[in-house]
Amino acid sequence: MEIFLQCSSEAFTSLSSQIRCLSAQWSKSQEQSWTSQNFSDQLVERVFGYHPMENEHKFLQTASTKHLMGDGLVVMTQAMMYNLQNLMLHSVGSGNGKVWQESGLFAYCYNIVFRAGYLSLFGNESPKGTGKESVEKAKEIDLQHSNDLFCEFRKYDQLFPNLAYGVLGPRGKMEAERLKRLFWSTLSVQKMRVKDNISGWISDQQQVRAELDMQEFMQDRFMFLLLWASQGNTGPSAFWLLLYLMKHPEAMSAVRKEVEEILKEAGQEVKPGGPLIDLSRDMLLKTPILDSAVEETLRLTTVPLLTRGVVQDMTIIMANGQEYKIREGDRVSVFPYLVHIDPEVHPDPLTFKYDRFLNADGSRKTDFYKDGKKLKYYSMPWGAGTTMCPGRFFATNELKQFVFLMLSYFDFELTNPNEQIPDIDIRRWGFGSMHPDRDIQFRYRPRI
Repeated sequence: MEIFLQCSSEAFTSLSSQIRCLSAQWSKSQEQSWTSQNFSDQLVERVFGYHPMENEHKFLQTASTKHLMGDGLVVMTQAMMYNLQNLMLHSVGSGNGKVWQESGLFAYCYNIVFRAGYLSLFGNESPKGTGKESVEKAKEIDLQHSNDLFCEFRKYDQLFPNLAYGVLGPRGKMEAERLKRLFWSTLSVQKMRVKDNISGWISDQQQVRAELDMQEFMQDRFMFLLLWASQGNTGPSAFWLLLYLMKHPEAMSAVRKEVEEILKEAGQEVKPGGPLIDLSRDMLLKTPILDSAVEETLRLTTVPLLTRGVVQDMTIIMANGQEYKIREGDRVSVFPYLVHIDPEVHPDPLTFKYDRFLNADGSRKTDFYKDGKKLKYYSMPWGAGTTMCPGRFFATNELKQFVFLMLSYFDFELTNPNEQIPDIDIRRWGFGSMHPDRDIQFRYRPRI
């Protein structure tokens, strides 16, 4: 049996009285009665062809804590800045001047953020010599290679939901297998050895598996899993964030003002022929308005499904006292989006409010209530508990860096300001950041 706590926004009202932030009510003894391991292992094997090893989560958490949080995040922030600026300024730095360029917003955001993240984590092409020409040639190879890889990644990404659910047809299965082999080859240990600037997050995890005598072909498959896990959600989130800012002028004005003040405080400005922005991690820690806008975007558009396999008979006690007896072998899935759109927790829940997570004094707001009780879990885009996404700080930095640079370097606007915000693609419910059911056109040009 599988219990799926799911609903559409229309059905929320009738369900919300029964489901009250279930994860916040689990006791320690209940947590020990289930695990995410068996379910996630099966999913990983089906989707990426990878067989997880013992203590997989421990090794991933250790590497993520070291390289994607705290001081380790400084190095990743600099790598992301280099690659983002290289990609974002490339198309407007060859004589186009201040001419408007038009693109699909989802296509643009996903493309740029994916490629910059990929290059920052998996490394850059190594120049064949020491001269400027050799360095520029290596940059061009990175630009072309990362774009080609993104096109293939999007093909796999579109197959992913049905592949995960095990309902792909024969033709889809053949294409999925082709794409898996392509990524296993592209991200292979052998090819990674000749790259420059490979992140410690990637190299440490490869080293651990090599020391544990994991076969190289299985290490290659793990690299594909890391690519999807690290880059499958950030680009779509960037799309929603930019779209909400463009549809809400007061939010755009507030975030832009914050960005300009931070640059001024750091003694930096964007000017013709001037140096590129040096956006440090410390600067990114001074953006409470942008932080709130990011958190609000994730609340509205991130829809994970937290699934656990039940390892012994147990009873789940709900917040309202109702009890459910769950059997060993069952699976329980919690749907945090119910909390995200609960009007008692988040008034007017389907409306984007960029300052929803700000107190009156500008500090971060963390006090949210249900039935008069303060909630521990009022927003769960990254999951909860011990399985919370270990890369959440890096992913948030990626989002903030991208928006910071867009606001600094470009003027941009929707081609049709009156166009309605797209609906989400319901086929991706449960897999993190939602995709729109259609793209929306925008245009951009250099500000200087």
